[in-house]
Order: sequence, then structure tokens, then C-alpha cells
Amino acid sequence: MSMPSHAGWFDDPADSTQLRYFDGVIWTSHTAPRVTRSSGLEGGQVQPGQQQYPGQGHPPQYPGQPGQPRQVQPGQQQAPYQQLPGAPQQPPQWSAPAYPGSWGRPATPDGQPLASYGQRVGAFLIDWLIQAVIGGVLGSYFAFKALSSYVDQLSSMMNQAQPGQQPDFAALAASIDRGALTIFSLIGIAVFAAYQLFFLTRSGRTPGKAAVGISVRLRERPGPPPAGVVARRIALPVGLFLVELVTLVGVLGLIGRALDLLWPSWDPNRQALHDKVAGTVVVVGEQPRR
Repeated sequence: MSMPSHAGWFDDPADSTQLRYFDGVIWTSHTAPRVTRSSGLEGGQVQPGQQQYPGQGHPPQYPGQPGQPRQVQPGQQQAPYQQLPGAPQQPPQWSAPAYPGSWGRPATPDGQPLASYGQRVGAFLIDWLIQAVIGGVLGSYFAFKALSSYVDQLSSMMNQAQPGQQPDFAALAASIDRGALTIFSLIGIAVFAAYQLFFLTRSGRTPGKAAVGISVRLRERPGPPPAGVVARRIALPVGLFLVELVTLVGVLGLIGRALDLLWPSWDPNRQALHDKVAGTVVVVGEQPRR
């Protein structure tokens, strides 16, 4: 069914027994029972005993004067239309912006389409690469310190190994400087937190999200999320990162992170677990500046 070209009551595309109000941009949630439409009438005139079809013609402005428009003098403001008795009330105007093209797609309560899972994955990979480079540069000293003994011992084993002899993997693992590796990991977590806070509080989108045309906002309200909301949004990933650093229970953090990243693929609101904690969603398009 083609979209109407103006606001008014039209046949509901989802239910032929009722009418639905179209606000000029999208279909709204306002419906009304179908009523009898007078045929062959011009200018919205209503014959005695007949009902006016909602959205057709002009409602009368004064009781007892159906279909007669009021003459407005220059400089005067026309009074609002008066509803016919028993006619559906005109719905209130939207307080939030409408988003063209959102009809039939999962969206926020004010109509902004939700980002697809593929868009989220693409943004995640771009951001992960950027953060890995920043974290690698800032933590390069600790990475070198953690792995230098490992590399030296591996090289020695390779030079002294007899044909068919397997390297001593337990000795190799023990040669890693766990303290330096932990510091390197903590630097990476700090980079992640600072990266998300800096970009999301300013525009609602990181470089990765901007590259694929999506952004983060509160589900009930557009605009870049406040710092407190972003802090709650990153709290779950940061906590799972820290769990991964703990011996024996690190696998639980890894499983939790995997669930968090996969959750939007089946969630009806396309929210990850960290979105549910903060009340945010990832949507198509950018956010208006506060």
C-alpha cells in the first residue's frame, strides 16, 4: 500500500476493519472504527443521517454549520476546528521528531530505526582495531617486559631441541611475566573506557559507529547519552574484562562477554546486555546535539 501524501485518517494497512491516523510522515498508533463514507459529496458536505468519513473534507467550525468554512479577516487568527459529535478525536502532535523510512522496522518509541546486528558488528571491529593500536602503543613497554623471557626461552628450546622433541609448554607459560601482562591488560581496559566516554558523551557515536552510520542514545529520548549513562553502559564490559584477568574464573568472563556481544542478534529491542543496564539502544543515524 502506498503512503498517503498528507495527514489524515486512512484505511489501516494492518487491519481493514478500522482506520489509522497518518501524521504526514509516519503512521501513528491512533485508530478508529470504520464509519460510513458519503459518496458523491463535494467539499466535505455531510447529508442528514450520514456520518463524515474521518480525515475527509473539513470538520465544521461552529455547531449547526456543517461544511461552511469560516471567513477570516486579514490579521485575524482562525479558530481551531470543532469535531463532529462522536467523531474520533484528533491525535496530539508528536513531541519527538519523526524518522522517515522507519515504518515496519524495529524502532524507538519516537520512531528512530534500530541498527542491525551487522552494523553493530562492523562498528565493533573498527573500534576494536583503533583501541588495540592505542593500547598497544601506550602499553608497549609492559608487553615487551611480559613476553621477553618467553621469546628468549622459546628460542633457546628451538635451538636445543632434538628431532621429534616437543617444547616444554609449561615452562614457556611460567616464563611470562604475569605482573607486566596484567598491567598491559589494565591499560587496554582504561583505553576502552576513556574511548567510549569521550566519543559517546559528545556525539553518541564512536569512530566505528560513525563509519557505519549508527549511534547510541537513550531508548526513550534522543540525543547523546549523559556521562552517567555511558558509565553504566561500559560498566558491564569493564567488569567482564577484569574477571578474565582472574586465574581459574577468567573463562566465565569470556563467556559473559560473548553473550553480551551476541545478545542483540535475538533481542526484540536489539539491545546488548550492557544496553539493558544503561537503558540505551543503538540506532540508525546521528543524534541531535544538546
